[in-house]
Amino acid sequence: MIGTGRSGTVWLAVHLGLEEYRAIKCISRRIADYETVRREALILKKLRHPAIPIVYDLEEDQEYLYLVEEYLQGSSLYTLIRNQGVIQEAEAVRYGIQLCQLVQFLHSAGETPILHLDLHPNNLIICKGIVKIIDFGQAVYEGCEEGGERRAVFGFASPEQYLSHQSLDTRADLYAIGAVLSFMVRGIPNVSPQLGQIIGRCMEPDREKRFRTADQVERRLKALPCMADAAPSPPAKPSLVIAVVGSRPGVGATHLSLGLCADLSARGADALYVEKNQSGHMRCLAEYAGSRPDRRGIFRIGTCRIKPWYGESAALEPARPDIVICDYGSQWELLRGAQYQALLMIAGASPWEAWDLERMLERLLPAAREREKNAFLVFRAQKKGEALSLRIAGKGRKLRSFCQPFFRDPLEPAGEAKEFYEELWRALSPLAQREYSKKGRNGKRRSGWPLDLAKKGFRRAAQALTGRDAG
Repeated sequence: MIGTGRSGTVWLAVHLGLEEYRAIKCISRRIADYETVRREALILKKLRHPAIPIVYDLEEDQEYLYLVEEYLQGSSLYTLIRNQGVIQEAEAVRYGIQLCQLVQFLHSAGETPILHLDLHPNNLIICKGIVKIIDFGQAVYEGCEEGGERRAVFGFASPEQYLSHQSLDTRADLYAIGAVLSFMVRGIPNVSPQLGQIIGRCMEPDREKRFRTADQVERRLKALPCMADAAPSPPAKPSLVIAVVGSRPGVGATHLSLGLCADLSARGADALYVEKNQSGHMRCLAEYAGSRPDRRGIFRIGTCRIKPWYGESAALEPARPDIVICDYGSQWELLRGAQYQALLMIAGASPWEAWDLERMLERLLPAAREREKNAFLVFRAQKKGEALSLRIAGKGRKLRSFCQPFFRDPLEPAGEAKEFYEELWRALSPLAQREYSKKGRNGKRRSGWPLDLAKKGFRRAAQALTGRDAG
């Protein structure tokens, strides 16, 4: 189940023949009749837009009606803001502009405008910064209402939607645009007066005082100061990306990732832990520690900076640290296509864990010998040297291996833990040096991370950890 609402439940299904995902909206006959659901299907059938689901089929049985639609991947706007927290005004306006464009498409898709009449944060899907609209159960053609029951979400429906005797037009959706904008900026202390005026005019109780078209709202949003000031971001500087993955759940990939980040940060390096797995553990940790995210969605606990998994939908201001430690947990499949300079593979030291290690090596280290130069094995063991007997598990692969001692708190490594991380960083340091020494096509050293890090973060961290010059 991927969603539920007043009109039914939505299930994620797989088309076995085509091997594609489908969203199946299951509607009880006690809620809606066949003609009502058929009307929704016919409206969707006439719409062709990448941000609006395609309808494939309409089925029924004695108890339910089934609307088979395209599956639009992403998170609802409501879920995004609940997980991410307050978003910036410029980001809210960008979403608002996209919503205006979608509403304008609906209002001008045919000879008669299509009114959605149910625009609210749970019906707006955000996928990699793109707004998409779902649930056309309340949608009608302007002037073609059939006297059915009007249903509305309080706070997002226009006043006239509560009056059964009053006809509806495109301005009902404009009211909802203003309400969605208001929802997005609710937690921002200093909303610009210009945006406040746009929201106020969209949400005028008297529809004669509202904007006339969604296109008008879009133009006003594009003219806001936050859009004029939103200059293109400078190219993100490259980082030394270290991917960490475990041979099985609970083997310690997260423990090592946090510890390495904390140790590097304590020694003066610009390091960031990024949760790439979908366990949600980092959000629990931040909540337990009482830490709140900054505008980049990053928490700070002790010396460690942590970015939890927010999903594909979050559009946060990018962070550009010198060193990024990506924790993939035991989800090997997530490494497919991932970009990283070093790979740390964590395995248990017990004999019965050797099979998990073999599976991981076979999956992550194909015949490409060049990839293996930057891959390292880390065995979780109680005592130093305990894992040496398992090095044979590499089956001739030239992989350097390390033994990670037991320590309870990864955020405060000390003693043997600090010695372990120093040894590990000695192996990782040459990778940063090679990045620094690479040259571009014009024969000059590349700018960005390699130069900055060699002069600042990397030199400082490497000197602290290895006791010698890294330049």
